[in-house]
Amino acid sequence: MATIVTVHGTFASGPLEGTKWWQRGSRFTTQLQNSVEGDDGTLKIEPCVWDGLNSETSRRAAGKQLMEKLTALETAGEPFVVVGHSHGGSVISAALLHSAKQREPLSGMQRWITVGTPFIKTERQRFLFSRLGIFGKAIYLTLLTFLILGILSVFVGADDREPMLWALAALTFGGPITVFYAILRYMESRRSLRFNRGLLGFAADHYANRWLSLWHAKDEAVQSLKAIKSLDIEIFSREFAASSLNLLAIAIIPFLCLLTLTSEPMMDAIASHVFARIDGAAVDELYPSGGSNIFENAAVLFIGLLVLPTSLILPPEAFRDMSMGGELGLLAAGIAVLLVGAVFLTWAFNGLARVVSHGLSHVLNPMTLSQLKALAYGSDAREDLAIDASEWPVWLTKGFPPLPPEIADGIERESDHAIGRAIPKFRNIVESLAAAETPEATSDVLADYLTWQELIHTSYFDEDRFAKLLAYTIGQCEGFRLTASFEQDADYPEIAKSYAAIVTAAYATTVKG
Repeated sequence: MATIVTVHGTFASGPLEGTKWWQRGSRFTTQLQNSVEGDDGTLKIEPCVWDGLNSETSRRAAGKQLMEKLTALETAGEPFVVVGHSHGGSVISAALLHSAKQREPLSGMQRWITVGTPFIKTERQRFLFSRLGIFGKAIYLTLLTFLILGILSVFVGADDREPMLWALAALTFGGPITVFYAILRYMESRRSLRFNRGLLGFAADHYANRWLSLWHAKDEAVQSLKAIKSLDIEIFSREFAASSLNLLAIAIIPFLCLLTLTSEPMMDAIASHVFARIDGAAVDELYPSGGSNIFENAAVLFIGLLVLPTSLILPPEAFRDMSMGGELGLLAAGIAVLLVGAVFLTWAFNGLARVVSHGLSHVLNPMTLSQLKALAYGSDAREDLAIDASEWPVWLTKGFPPLPPEIADGIERESDHAIGRAIPKFRNIVESLAAAETPEATSDVLADYLTWQELIHTSYFDEDRFAKLLAYTIGQCEGFRLTASFEQDADYPEIAKSYAAIVTAAYATTVKG
């Protein structure tokens, strides 16, 4: 008995049976079973179900799960083919790396086929500390603290210390963290699937010649993820926070006044300056508590704000025996100086707010853009960071061109027809989305209006000629054969030519680890 293992992509999880392309009983799997069979006449469809999250951690966990399924088929001696769509292809790649770690060649696997898969390229996190778990980080910080304190302590009485004692101190304080670092690097080299060159070499040697990639040149997922690396947009403008920071002035000025009113030393200094210029006898009437009463302090501070600006110009004697006109002039001058001071402070605070906003935009823009890219890639692994996407795994030495026009045009027509059917619905979708109050309701609205056949990325298996191409590909594998009815199909000769064009046009790419 021959087996076809199907692996779904992101956000496509579900039960083993259903209408999705990878499920038993779907239109596509039924078409496969009518077109391909095992050498003994039987064919089994074996879906691999995973959570379907856009997450590198989930894809790698699913890869381990798939590896166990493939190993079971290998043990049973059954020929099998693995087909993965979208990030289902990434799951297959992860499964093969797990198998390579076990040095399992999977000789029973006749083909592994990826459909519209954007393979994610990653690089190792730069700092070891970033790659550690909570317990590892705790040990690292403990040993680092031990090292720093040890280095500082050896300088006590350093003039009298002999070279042997210096060497012993270096070994005592530097040895533990050095050993810890060496052990972690060794464990990483053994555990890592993506940065172990020996493991990647084994995978390339044993699995590369059994891979086939089928992808459309206009596949939205592949092209958009490839474009993300060069994405450079200004999310936060230079003055995005200036208006908000300016609002702080409303809180800061009252705060400074309150701070002054509750500080006896500051109020004593202001009171002495004020009463040195106005009637000194008024101190007992206006300031009897000596700074301990906040209401008295408010009155003195108010007078001080009017008197102090003018006192910078007039001598203390000018304030005594002042006429009513002089006092009014003094009041007007004080208010004018306060107004000018307020304008200056507002201008200065606005300038400071713009400078701070500019600095924040420079910090937040790259951080936010990096997070958006990581979200699109599904980069959530602790060990490495996603940086790019391509049409083939970076550990392979060959790739394949896009689907030929005779296959690609049919997929694009299917997508265009779905778009044409969806356009009239958009008259109502905005109103329906606005009325949706929960994420579940929003999802239901989208499901009512969109079939996702509007995208080329999700239309591969709806095109008959593509399904026939996939069936023809599997039928060329050892342990599989095409059914007599498929060989009599009117499209059979053209499908055979398309398959030959794809395989012979495979081109070499450099191996990257």
